[in-house]
Amino acid sequence: MLKFIFYVLIFSNTIFIFSNKVNSSPIGKGLSCKPVDQINFSNFDVFRGLFFESNKSVRVVSFKSKNSSLKIISKVTPYKISNEKIEFKIKFIWYGDISFENFILNRKTLLMKHENNDSKSDFKCEILKEDFMYEMNNIKSKYQSQLDNKLKSNGI
Repeated sequence: MLKFIFYVLIFSNTIFIFSNKVNSSPIGKGLSCKPVDQINFSNFDVFRGLFFESNKSVRVVSFKSKNSSLKIISKVTPYKISNEKIEFKIKFIWYGDISFENFILNRKTLLMKHENNDSKSDFKCEILKEDFMYEMNNIKSKYQSQLDNKLKSNGI
């Protein structure tokens, strides 16, 4: 009888463990996010990097051009988390230009809905394996190369 109860407990615990889906914490994870339709590093304006610094805040990184040189702009903002998605809003100010952005990240697929003022975009995010800022600098270098090539091809 004791053996039977033991087997029933093991069986029920196994079912319980596999039936509950658990998401890992986003804290300490970095994401590189590009529009779904962007194949190469052609448009730095729409790239976003995300780093979840704590259980309350996410760092959002974008690139802006000043004098034909890309700069890393980052802003920290609070986020709301559920089992399915992570939501946050941010306000970027760059030399007088103000943009309001809304983000909804699907935790399972890493697809992100992005609203910037009046435009809407779908992003595909990838988890970064290296240090977040190291990766952001590498990505910025790729975009800078593309920008330099564009500038070289322009006439006077």
